[in-house]
Amino acid sequence: MASYRYEPLQRALQEIRLLHLLPGKFEDDIRFQIVHSPFPIPDKPPPKPKNFQVDSIRNKVSRPWTIEETESGEFIIFNVVTGETHPLPTIPPSIEESSEYQPRYEALSYTWGEADISELAQVENHQGSGKPFATLGLRPNLAAALRYMRYPDQTRVLWIDAICINQEDIEERNEEVKRMTNIYTLAQRVMAWLGEESNDSKHAFATLQHIGRQLKATKSGRVIAAPDATEPHLWRNDHPPLLEQRTWQALIDLVERPWFYRIWCWQEIKLGGQNAVMQCGADTIPWNKFWLAVLCLHNKDSLPSMRFRERCRHIVFLKYDGAGHSMSNILDISRSKGCANPRDKIYGLLGITPTYFSSGIKVDYLRPPEEVYKEAFLTHVKATKRLELLKHCDLANRQIGGPTWVPDWSKTEFAAPILSEQLSSGMSPACFTYVEPDVLEVVGKEYTTIKTVSGMASKVEEETLLAVADWFQYLPNKGTYVTGETVEAAFALTLCMNRTRERHPYSHFLSVWEWIRMLRKMLCLTASSQDDPIYSERETTNTIQKIRGRRFFTTESGHIGTAPAGAQAGDLVCLILGTYAPLVLRRTPSGEFHVVGECYVHGLSDAVGILGPLPDHWETIIKGDALGRPTQRFVHLTDREETLDDPRLEPLSRNWERAAYERLADDPAIFERFRHLETGELVNYDPRLAPEALEARGVELRPFRLT
Repeated sequence: MASYRYEPLQRALQEIRLLHLLPGKFEDDIRFQIVHSPFPIPDKPPPKPKNFQVDSIRNKVSRPWTIEETESGEFIIFNVVTGETHPLPTIPPSIEESSEYQPRYEALSYTWGEADISELAQVENHQGSGKPFATLGLRPNLAAALRYMRYPDQTRVLWIDAICINQEDIEERNEEVKRMTNIYTLAQRVMAWLGEESNDSKHAFATLQHIGRQLKATKSGRVIAAPDATEPHLWRNDHPPLLEQRTWQALIDLVERPWFYRIWCWQEIKLGGQNAVMQCGADTIPWNKFWLAVLCLHNKDSLPSMRFRERCRHIVFLKYDGAGHSMSNILDISRSKGCANPRDKIYGLLGITPTYFSSGIKVDYLRPPEEVYKEAFLTHVKATKRLELLKHCDLANRQIGGPTWVPDWSKTEFAAPILSEQLSSGMSPACFTYVEPDVLEVVGKEYTTIKTVSGMASKVEEETLLAVADWFQYLPNKGTYVTGETVEAAFALTLCMNRTRERHPYSHFLSVWEWIRMLRKMLCLTASSQDDPIYSERETTNTIQKIRGRRFFTTESGHIGTAPAGAQAGDLVCLILGTYAPLVLRRTPSGEFHVVGECYVHGLSDAVGILGPLPDHWETIIKGDALGRPTQRFVHLTDREETLDDPRLEPLSRNWERAAYERLADDPAIFERFRHLETGELVNYDPRLAPEALEARGVELRPFRLT
């Protein structure tokens, strides 16, 4: 039989191809038709009417009780103290109407897997013209998916990228990638194929199904007990699930499957929404139940391994999208996900990114990856007036060409980003100029020079903490640190990037003293004692994430910190406006700079390197506001009074005032909104930290030409 030849799609009719999977037994040859179908985009539905019955009851409920609406539209009364839940049967669920969109089809989400063709499918002419069958090669994973998903007695209509897009036609691929958002959003169902049954996957699915039934996710972001739960305390983080070793191993094997780490799958499952289904072999589970169960496990205080918690974290992030997360966060999450084509590290996200970003990207698979990444970087910078994406630059872990200020998003191994609450440049606005083709000029302060650099902490998590003892030998002295703390305390806080209960007073983080105790245990570690508990599995995991792949360094100013693997003695530590962590830069012979990567420097948080230290008897904390949004507060230690006003800054000029705000997706992690009284302009930075205002204070700023 001849190989199948694609007919061009009719753009005027907005056609897509659909695969009509013909019925058959499991062992039968795979047969299908490829059908062209018009694919009109419907108007957006009107907003759902407000449920006044719920509002009436909610007004009568008092603390500790509240009414929560679940993601599936049910209403539950919830006790915020005890966790007790009860259904509200008198209120009809606010379930969205099922879509009547035509054509009706299911969209497949899967990994392409091995490149070799394992079998030939028969492509039948759907017009019944009597022409002979053609053949189309299938990779093993797709062939297995079609066998398990095939009905024995009726046709199943699917959209599958490898078949419904002519992969040899670059122009068609460019066009179809732009339509992926609509294709997955309008599908009757998204089927996520994890692979064939193996490694006790049936038992893992049954376990997740059980855990998922015990829980409900609310639209306010809570995870609560289902009213009919047989294990009503399972939602609590301190309530361990009573699972046997066999069950844990089955779950560990399941979350290692490649589907969870393919970048396209994130977009596909998110766009599938409430109707997405996970399938492994013949077993299925609704995506929402699967995700809830994994979230429950991820949040537990104790898990069987650090790797399992990390894998669960990846799955939890699959449900996050651009609606509640900045483009910077989306790229944080996507960096670890793989794809066959490096351009897809950007193109594979367009369905879940903010409109300003997706509309600014031209899909073109003939462009070099570095040009795609440069376009993505500049699109974000120009829209947000922020330089946060410089945090993804890593000179030593780079394989693309182009300027060093363009991140290499093709790499899936990288050091974890510095915590956004550092605010090393304060709430300052970015000041930048793009000079075509490869220069980005930014403004900031050259603070200090790296003096010594340690070896790199192993990327193998079982060996990462062994670096701590080596790093400890680089400490400048055993006396007082530049901040007034002991050197031991400064080193311990460097390992955790100062994420402590003192800085986050309403958190469950360890205290400074607990981190010092944890450090002392780390210093006693040997290769043979790696399995011994240090403090807690959760905190150990957090420490490993912060230091693996990094080097410890000291500076000419007496500061210490952690830097990317490419850092060298003589590199500069610079504070760039519009970022939240210091940047390591390397001067070139021509006087320009290469971006080595971001770093953590203990004692340079809260704009200390720009504004100087806080006055005596003041400290900074990170605290949620009434809506739970993180804010920077300044506390006077005498009376513990808190204020948003930085005691180092003069009052706002008469032209500016603080403004109430709603968080927009691409606002910085910690920010305030200010309004110009004459123009009405709203900004998400402190005008007192604008370049001209800082220079008027005597701060020595300079331009840096990044290449």
